Amino acid sequence: MGHCYAPQCMGLMPPTRLLPQLILALLMASMCVAQQAKSPAACPVKIAVAATNVPFRDGDHIVVWFQNLTDQPVSRASFQLTFIDASSHRHAARQEYVVDSLVKPGQAGVVTEPALKESQPYGRSWKSLRGLEVTVNDVAFADGSTWTASQDPGCQESFLNTEYEQSMRTWNAELRADWNRRHPGDPMPGPALSAWLLPRSEGWR
Repeated sequence: MGHCYAPQCMGLMPPTRLLPQLILALLMASMCVAQQAKSPAACPVKIAVAATNVPFRDGDHIVVWFQNLTDQPVSRASFQLTFIDASSHRHAARQEYVVDSLVKPGQAGVVTEPALKESQPYGRSWKSLRGLEVTVNDVAFADGSTWTASQDPGCQESFLNTEYEQSMRTWNAELRADWNRRHPGDPMPGPALSAWLLPRSEGWR
């Protein structure tokens, strides 16, 4: 199930105290990536952060954050996930992961999916997965144009589960630094994406 980055798009309501930060994150993300659009053959989205076991209150979720690097709104993006186990063996995900919400130029989108379905064949060993590789399969734009992986076979990134929190902190710091540099009179008041470090403990449903 694909979602836009905003909590209300996902049916997930953060605590009231986090709402201003997350709203600012939306504005900030729209400014944080390179301003020049990439050529049609280049990867149109940046896979920023991902993990297989982010703890929500209703169980672990697979989470993939990405950013639209083009000057066109993205209307749909699909991703292929490959899980990496404790022995570094690779296992293709059982489904394609799709975001079908509009992601404007420069803005961030997120895929969240309960891990239950993917974890069933692994049993208890699911918790010991090292991480995952995320490959962009295809991207559709609001103007009707499309991009496919054949245009850039290397449009993928790998992530370790143990690095999820640090990766989120680093990405958040980059977003905040960019926002504050562009808006010196209106600095970001705090870690806007902090609720995504450990959503369960931050009150996400």
